[in-house]
Amino acid sequence: MSKLIIHRGTREIGGSALEINTDKTKLLFDFGIPLESMEKENYSLEDYKLPINGLYREEKQMFDAVFLTHAHPDHYGLMQLINPDIPIYVSKITYDILLKVVPLLPKNIEEKLNLRIIEDEIDFGDIKVKAHNVDHSVAGACAYEIQAEGKTIVYTGDIRFHGRASWQSSVFKRKIQNPDYMIMEGTTLGRTEQEIVREEDLEPEFIKIFKSGKLPLVQFSPQNLDRFITVYRACLATGKTLVIDPYTCYVLKIYSPISKSIPQFDWKNIMVYFAKSTISDKLAETKELFRYKSKKITIEEIIDNPEKYVIKGNGVINKQILNKLDRDKISIVYSMWKGYLDKPGQFDNYKDIITPLHTSGHAYIEDLQKLVEKVQPKNLIPIHTECKEKYTELFNSNIIELDDGQELNI
Repeated sequence: MSKLIIHRGTREIGGSALEINTDKTKLLFDFGIPLESMEKENYSLEDYKLPINGLYREEKQMFDAVFLTHAHPDHYGLMQLINPDIPIYVSKITYDILLKVVPLLPKNIEEKLNLRIIEDEIDFGDIKVKAHNVDHSVAGACAYEIQAEGKTIVYTGDIRFHGRASWQSSVFKRKIQNPDYMIMEGTTLGRTEQEIVREEDLEPEFIKIFKSGKLPLVQFSPQNLDRFITVYRACLATGKTLVIDPYTCYVLKIYSPISKSIPQFDWKNIMVYFAKSTISDKLAETKELFRYKSKKITIEEIIDNPEKYVIKGNGVINKQILNKLDRDKISIVYSMWKGYLDKPGQFDNYKDIITPLHTSGHAYIEDLQKLVEKVQPKNLIPIHTECKEKYTELFNSNIIELDDGQELNI
């Protein structure tokens, strides 16, 4: 008999871990670190270790494979604890991010990982796993369709229908029909503000801000490719030059195989500020940093002609700009989840002049309802949500509310 266990994620957003097993095969889907870890200066991965036998280093291997949906820490953050004999399957873009981008970050990957790229359906005999590309706020995200002993289980991972790759989620929605179980994220269910803002809606708002005459400082994640393209297009429309850091240059390079239309550091209206950081130091060690020197710009050049530029913010350049320009000459645009602003050091003395301009990496309630209506799962299981009790009132399906660690025979 097949079993389904959500080890974490039935009552919180992030830190997801889902197990599907049979008498012969045992698989784990996602192994993330809870979002609360971001509130701590120092923490150990061991603090968030789950009681899952046969998964960890120095244990007898009991899992056949791990599958990750995408490259956000709340879905991959504990994978260093995994026995290196267990293969970890990911999409090609996720593979590149985890092996080439994440090692640059302060909370980097130190252990050797058994990462493998998903190229086709993977057959374990009594379980088959197929990946489907979906739209999310990081490229390379996927959902999984699992066939286990005659049952079909679908795990959405993090999904949305309002980004530049929304067509991928739409294709996924059309391909999946009447599964026995759909484990679906519900990140936005607890949010009172449900006005649907699509990525394409942000561009004209950025254009208005860029025309204001102030120096725009835009804070967003370099891994959010949609947001980079939106900001860059707004720069082109207003004749502004976008100033980015070496880390952003490198992330764009990693994304370049996706499409020839993804901007790179040597494109027009882009300059590079060589912000001193541990990331820049690591890029210098590999000689990657010196590829960007032809586009180098100094802080003095920016300050002398602020009307020409838009700044892609980071900790170093933010401090330089805010120390050298009067606040009435600066326009701060916060293009990330506003919850991050509660962390100390996030524009502490400037929050009164911040303009939030963002769209979620997660599907709105209306889009989730359309997903359920189209797919028609026989059973719907909440995950990645703080509001599992709302599924019954919002979705026309048989809802199975699980607790963390609870086994469900399927």
